[in-house]
Amino acid sequence: MKTTLTFVTSFIDIYGKTTFEDKTLEWRFNKFRDIASTGIQICVYADKVCYDYMQQFQSEFPNVKIMKIIQIEQTFAYKTINAEKIEYELPEYRNIPKDIPEYMMLINSKCEFMKDAIEKNPWNSTHFAWIDFSISYVFHDKMKTIEYLRILSDRHFEPDFLLIPGCWDKIAPNDISQIVNSVYWRFCGGFLLGDKKSVKDFCDLYERHFAEFIKTTKKLVWEVNFWAWLEANKGWTPRWYKADHNDCIIHIPADVCAVRLYPHLEKSIYPYPHIDTYEPDSASYVYYQGKHILNTRYVNYWYLETGHCSIKHPEDFIISKNMVSELDDQYEPLYFKEMKEETVGLESKRCYFYGLEDIRLYPWKDQLKFIATNINYSPTGSNRMIVGEYHPFTQSYSNCRIITPPYESWCEKNWIPLIKAREDEEEEYFIYKWNPMEIGIIKNDQLEIVKSFPIHSPWFHKVRGSTIFQDNGEYLVGIVHFSEDTLPRRYYHILVALEKETFQPIRYSDIFVFQHIGIEFCIGFFIEKASYRCWISKKDRDPTMVVFNKDKLPLKNDFI
Repeated sequence: MKTTLTFVTSFIDIYGKTTFEDKTLEWRFNKFRDIASTGIQICVYADKVCYDYMQQFQSEFPNVKIMKIIQIEQTFAYKTINAEKIEYELPEYRNIPKDIPEYMMLINSKCEFMKDAIEKNPWNSTHFAWIDFSISYVFHDKMKTIEYLRILSDRHFEPDFLLIPGCWDKIAPNDISQIVNSVYWRFCGGFLLGDKKSVKDFCDLYERHFAEFIKTTKKLVWEVNFWAWLEANKGWTPRWYKADHNDCIIHIPADVCAVRLYPHLEKSIYPYPHIDTYEPDSASYVYYQGKHILNTRYVNYWYLETGHCSIKHPEDFIISKNMVSELDDQYEPLYFKEMKEETVGLESKRCYFYGLEDIRLYPWKDQLKFIATNINYSPTGSNRMIVGEYHPFTQSYSNCRIITPPYESWCEKNWIPLIKAREDEEEEYFIYKWNPMEIGIIKNDQLEIVKSFPIHSPWFHKVRGSTIFQDNGEYLVGIVHFSEDTLPRRYYHILVALEKETFQPIRYSDIFVFQHIGIEFCIGFFIEKASYRCWISKKDRDPTMVVFNKDKLPLKNDFI
């Protein structure tokens, strides 16, 4: 089922002619214009003073809908406190001109507005997000973050979650000392996102316990303080993610919007030969001179469930071996033969990492070539890239060269070869990085950047590798990946389409995972008529060939 997202916000003028830090009505509506101009679906709750302003926005932006004209006296928070004549004080440490009772009641009305928007649901959305009316003033890179917000509105989402960003740790049960007299930023307050049921459950919890909290503590506090109390004492378990009051407030964890391919995959597991203390890992595929060639890396470490490595060597050396296979027309291996590491022909130095890592195979004119990451042949003692010729039928390498990166760096990996459509092209191109996208050619054993494209789309500030790019008839298409620094790490993938002549990035897919959310890698990729064929690994072992239909991952997003 397609998921759709509606944003909810409000503006009620509780200060009249009083302004703070030059934040006039005009200033606030200019900030809201930043959000409205993205085209995202927004439900707005406003008072009579702001109604004329909002009508202008509604006529200019069809994505803005005025849901209700409401005064502060009509809100749940105001009526609850006054109907029951609840006695309260305000927090001791606050911005006295700003943090007045009406302000505390207003920010504690966010759930009320969200619940009303869910019940009326003018765009028939599956998911809803609260966003503060003037939130764009906290954005440091406004253009990039506004674009992220636009793309967020068109994401695929998991069906069941409630996400709330925050800064600080969870409070202890029955401990109100941190939340009654000063603001407590367990939650940021300006943004939250979830499916309809999860948001409504939160709103219902609010209605049941808001009066209880004020009666118990004798305090009327910020909404984020009340949320922290709910989490600590009432069994409320939102999904919390680390953020702050800046651009990252809307940078949601990738797993809630990653397409899961595993229900749609055809799988094939090869009968890899056993090598003591080693496990088969990632595989790179190439179609070369009428033959299907596969290189599979073997590694001598094992990822534990914690995400840490167990290395199967007495001196903790990590060693990579490579196995070549020829595949038949059904992509099944005809044989497995180990590549001869000694044919690299470069001086090996003592270190903790040996062998050619993450080989990518690619055809170049009448040669089959490779690029790989390596340390033991590196003159610097840190990761460097090796390029050379790959000979599958003699299991050997030749003409291997260490390539100096374009800038000083301590770790190089994931340079991706790009093959031009023209056969007369004299240069080999490599994608060096993605933010901005930089493409280089090798001159005198050094990569020289010759093309650069700005990238403002979400996730691409973290993107690396992964596969070589294939011609689909219209574009060059390949797979890239990024990871989140959890333990274990979480890898996500994106299909990317490049213009064939210039290599300019054109379109990309939703983010996705193949088999699981975790350590997952793909460096083997092939385009067929109606499907994609990929060679993937899980936790740097269990290599698997998978096939899925192209319509599961349309290239629907445009680069800016």
